Amino acid sequence: MSSRKEEVLQLLNRKEEKVSAADVAELLQMDRANASRYLNDLFKEKRIDKLPGKPVFYQALQTVSKTTETSGFQNSAFGRLIGSEDSLKVSIQQAKAAILYPPNGLHSLILGRTGTGKSLFAECMYQFAKESETIPADAPFISFNCADYAQNPQLLFGHIFGVIKGAYTGAEETREGLLKKADGGILFLDEIHRLPPEGQEMLFTFIDKGEFRPLGESANVHHAQVQIIGATTESPDNFLLETFTRRIPMTITLPALADRNLEERYQLVEFFLNQEAIRLHQSIRVHRKALIAFLLYHASANVGQLQRDLKLACAKAFLHYKTKTANYILIEQDDLPIHVQKGLLHLKDEPEKLNRLIDVNKTIFKFVDTSDATIEIDAEDVHDVYHAIQEKADQLMKEGKDQSELEEALYVDVDQYFHDYMVQLPTHQTAKEIIAPAVWELTGKVYAMAEEKLNRKYNEKMKFAFSLHLQSTIERVREQKHIIHPDLNNIRKKYPKEFQVAIDLSALIEQELSIEIPFDEIGFLTMFLTEEVVDTALSQENQVEVIVMMHGRSTATSMVETVQELLSIESGIALDMPLSVEVKAMYEKLKQTVIKLNPVKGVLLLSDMGSLTSFGNMLTEELGIRTKTVTMVSTPVVLEAMRKASLGRGLEDIYQSCEQLFENKYKAHVLRAKPVKNAVIFTCFTGEGVAEQLRKVVSPIIDETKIEIIVLQFLHKEAFRERIDQLMEEYNILAIMGSVAFEYRDIPFFSALEVLSEGGVGIVSRILNDEVPYEKLIASLEGNLQAVSSAEELVYFLRKVISELQLQLNVILESGVDIGMILHLAFLIERVKLGAVDREFPDLNEFAKNHMVEMQITQQMMQNVEIEYDIVIPQSEIAYLTQMMLSNQVEVD
Repeated sequence: MSSRKEEVLQLLNRKEEKVSAADVAELLQMDRANASRYLNDLFKEKRIDKLPGKPVFYQALQTVSKTTETSGFQNSAFGRLIGSEDSLKVSIQQAKAAILYPPNGLHSLILGRTGTGKSLFAECMYQFAKESETIPADAPFISFNCADYAQNPQLLFGHIFGVIKGAYTGAEETREGLLKKADGGILFLDEIHRLPPEGQEMLFTFIDKGEFRPLGESANVHHAQVQIIGATTESPDNFLLETFTRRIPMTITLPALADRNLEERYQLVEFFLNQEAIRLHQSIRVHRKALIAFLLYHASANVGQLQRDLKLACAKAFLHYKTKTANYILIEQDDLPIHVQKGLLHLKDEPEKLNRLIDVNKTIFKFVDTSDATIEIDAEDVHDVYHAIQEKADQLMKEGKDQSELEEALYVDVDQYFHDYMVQLPTHQTAKEIIAPAVWELTGKVYAMAEEKLNRKYNEKMKFAFSLHLQSTIERVREQKHIIHPDLNNIRKKYPKEFQVAIDLSALIEQELSIEIPFDEIGFLTMFLTEEVVDTALSQENQVEVIVMMHGRSTATSMVETVQELLSIESGIALDMPLSVEVKAMYEKLKQTVIKLNPVKGVLLLSDMGSLTSFGNMLTEELGIRTKTVTMVSTPVVLEAMRKASLGRGLEDIYQSCEQLFENKYKAHVLRAKPVKNAVIFTCFTGEGVAEQLRKVVSPIIDETKIEIIVLQFLHKEAFRERIDQLMEEYNILAIMGSVAFEYRDIPFFSALEVLSEGGVGIVSRILNDEVPYEKLIASLEGNLQAVSSAEELVYFLRKVISELQLQLNVILESGVDIGMILHLAFLIERVKLGAVDREFPDLNEFAKNHMVEMQITQQMMQNVEIEYDIVIPQSEIAYLTQMMLSNQVEVD
């Protein structure tokens, strides 16, 4: 037997009170999943006992026996209800009294708003009645909703009391009623206020005498022994006869969700997510913000709505999981309805309780049922939304649909995707090096015709992008590979003129190349002709709006004014949030500001921390405006954002620049376990053509036993980034190569032009085949650093810094130099923290003058290091670092 399991057993034997898996994990300093496994093993071995209810508690056998002697059967039936010892305690005591009252219990009325769990509570009363042996174990429990037949009183009365054939039009057979079926047990009448006065009178006659007559019966009287439990969302005084309510002596009121404490709310969320995990047969991960939103939002329909909203979020997360082939199901803030996201506006209401319930150091929370379920999963969901999603995804995959077809299920805005793609394409004079002469010539003819027919001018960037697409289209058509446009009908409706011209152009292409252009390709041609892709100077009204939000009385204002002065511009909005301002008021102020601005190109929100970081998604949901949010910002980030916005750059472009310039410390702390497999990614607009050409050129220099080749379609930058994040869970991505500029994290990017130009393959080979011994580096630093707690965190953090510094300086370091730079920075941090840096840089002023831009970039990037390790790096060391980078770069001809 495991010694750790023995420790768990000894712990329970020492403690008299009940404990949960979380308690055991904390007391014995072990993983919670392991604690749960040991507890379940001990329970199966009958060495401890498990108490009913959620969360599950365990006790040593001798303790349980004492408890059983005093409490007997009275805890199990209601124990499964969350809040049984708190918000529901009084209600449960009333229910028990009603069931146990001699000789046959008391008829009861359960009051509560929609979704408070009245039906479940009635079932618990029934279970308690059986456990207490006030009714037989095989006694019936009949449930009936009066609202189902409220518009037809005769049919309603017929269901409850029974009906004799011919009693009314449509009564074609004699049928016994629910009272007869419930004889010896309990009849639960939900929404009993929908029972008309005549029906109420018939029912209280049965309560008084225990007898009733089916509809159409005049001679015989029927008898039954039934306990009535009614439920209603309304005030009994308004809808029920006084003569009827007098005969219902026990009234039980269930609390609304808003009246229950935060701990119970968390238990409800946990229970429902565990239920969904059981349905899905896999764990569900929830982002911290999404979890907090579920704990704090106002659910007008109470527990029922909480359950529905959670299921909806799970369904959306599952949809992403299936269509994007993610490694796991993750619920994020974007997956929540706007009314749930607004729960984040209440962050200040109960911060201490939130921190006690939710680990402040965790970003992702995992939910999976690790114990025997105490409540069975409803059969209604055998063919539920997950099954429908699964079937649809499987069907599309069997039909050979590509990734774009799966994305359609996610309501992808392909038009915006395409626009973002075009914004990112570089212009290169050497484009003809990789484009066939015939394609270049045809591109000129295509755009000459388009400019004449649409009275519009197109720039070289557009023509280059089109030529890349056309070349890959030709290859696909000749190889009989068909690509599906995921939003063809909307493109045809939105751009009718361009679509007609695209048809004419397809005829020209077919004539010139003797090929047949598929109809879906016309949709892509249309997108290359729209006004949105014409490169025109943007007025300030068409710029991305940059809004800076900071806690404090003037922090945001000072930052924006400084940047406006530096750039000599007037754009940019500052919103200050003094600590006295409520979160809801701040969000309303932001919303009104955005409404007044009426932005065309979207809004970039720059914030410092806390609730401000969650406003973007809510704005998008409420106003339909595209937003991006960058957190933990500094003045350099604001400077970069406002500079690019003033130049008319797109929202995605500005957002990426800000993220790359200064990722916040929380993101820097997300250290992934080093993947075992290496990979290189080839990408282009369609996932074929250019990407396939690059693969053919590069694959001969790759050892495919060590490096896996992955070809991806680039339809939209945001979706592509998410796919890269998923792949990074499994692979160490050495490089991305393609026709669309994409620089992300510490992954080197090579454009098609760079790879195919002279000397390009050699540089790629050096980077792909250079095995960097990071694990050995970590091992060598362990024990040699006094002022830094984790060598592993330091190495991966510095690896990211050096990679980003290469990108910012536009240099590629010689083989092995990055390892040396990491070592240099590691010991520099150590020396600075210990106060041992005193060396000077020869001719510092002259070097700084000659390399002003490079020094500024290095200084900017080192701010990450300074903030992360609470140090100040001297200017002399900044100069040394700049010199190292410039002196050790690969020379490219």
